[in-house]
Amino acid sequence: MRRVVLESAVVLLLVLVLGTVSNLLPSRHLPWWGRGQEPPRAGQDFQLLDVDSAYALWESLPGTVFIDTRTAQEYDAGHVPQALRLELPSLDDMLDSTVRERLASAPAVVIYGSSEETDIEQLLAQALRQRIPEMPLPYVLMGGFPHWEAADFTVEQGS
Repeated sequence: MRRVVLESAVVLLLVLVLGTVSNLLPSRHLPWWGRGQEPPRAGQDFQLLDVDSAYALWESLPGTVFIDTRTAQEYDAGHVPQALRLELPSLDDMLDSTVRERLASAPAVVIYGSSEETDIEQLLAQALRQRIPEMPLPYVLMGGFPHWEAADFTVEQGS
């Protein structure tokens, strides 16, 4: 019994030491240490939007930018017409001056993905707000592209 307690204490100490060391590495600030980024917040980093309201924006507000977070294959199979495809892991590489200007001057920005879950889209909205502060507060489409398709709204194929 004593040996099990001793081994458990060693494992716990090892986990704490490794966690602390990994948190000190550049760009590895883990949220559970209180040094990571704040989670995205509705109203501050993004607003949620239903599919009918997104379509109304697309139809009535020229210049509204839709951002697709799905894979290149999913995007090519069908997307909101003229949507930009941006990936969160490659965001800095994808944000050239043309994209930055388009987002900064857009009257509205709508971000959508491939499912009901909007975690990636919320994180992307937060990252875009940090990199392009003059961009309007983006909307995150609830239900993603599947809801857009299910509503039988206009879809474009190819790149």
